[in-house]
Amino acid sequence: MKIGVIGAGAMGGLFAARLTNQDNDVALIEVSQATIEAVEGGGLRVSGLFGDKSYRLPVGPADRYTDAFELLIVFTKGMHTTSAMEAAKHLIGPDTWALTVQNGIGNVEAIEPFVDRDRIVMGMTNWPSTLIEPGFINVSGEGEIKIWAANGQGSERLKAIGSALDRSGLNCKLDPDVEAAIWEKLAFNSALNSLAAITGLTVGEMGDRQESRAIVFTVLDEVVAVAMAKGLTVNADSIRQSVEHAFANHRQHKPSMLQDRLAGRRMEINTITGAISKTAAGLGVATPVTATLAGLLATVDGETPRL
Repeated sequence: MKIGVIGAGAMGGLFAARLTNQDNDVALIEVSQATIEAVEGGGLRVSGLFGDKSYRLPVGPADRYTDAFELLIVFTKGMHTTSAMEAAKHLIGPDTWALTVQNGIGNVEAIEPFVDRDRIVMGMTNWPSTLIEPGFINVSGEGEIKIWAANGQGSERLKAIGSALDRSGLNCKLDPDVEAAIWEKLAFNSALNSLAAITGLTVGEMGDRQESRAIVFTVLDEVVAVAMAKGLTVNADSIRQSVEHAFANHRQHKPSMLQDRLAGRRMEINTITGAISKTAAGLGVATPVTATLAGLLATVDGETPRL
């Protein structure tokens, strides 16, 4: 399969490396000059679970490529999805499919102006991949992928995409109820990412303090309420267990929003915390804590951190 991976960060690098192992024709679509130079010079380096290896594969901005891809996997942050798809629209043909397992919600809607919903696959992944430096990622443990068609209909192409991901060792499952899984991960991310970005606390530090734990679990309850109002069956106990596991086992981890704020980058607010409060308002569900966190994040987004 001819595959273009848009975004060569922690997750894009992992997917590209594993899919390349299965003799797919994989190319990285990336705007960061530092990443492009690193991959061109030493290959895409991967360490950890799958061993230490360097993968030689094409890399560059979208305008470096000319022919349509069979599959585009989108791994930009949510606020960059539209601009990334706009740059890559000449690589989209009538048979091109798109896959998003990005964080948050609203990603399908951002892709849909460029790829028909009948050819969009959506899902979630919990693979623990970390960007060490441009062009170098570490995979610290096992994970999985859950996907399904954005139009709700199974198809042979959906099966082929799932099979390609699964054969690559990424543990992919076809799940018609994947939207519930997306919201379960959304609850986890909105609680830990939002509070960490505002307070500067690591995951373990949040778990150690009664006040921060209370905020985290209140956000979880609010997100679950919104998901249920949407008619989704989410497992609240499983989400709480995942958070407790993170508190105990990922104590030094700085969630991605905190990493972005410390680095002076824009944060993924509109597809995570902001998206929840907006969806909740439309459904008439009260989410006072989540909405407050979204407002605080919007206030400090792009500002010099003073944590």
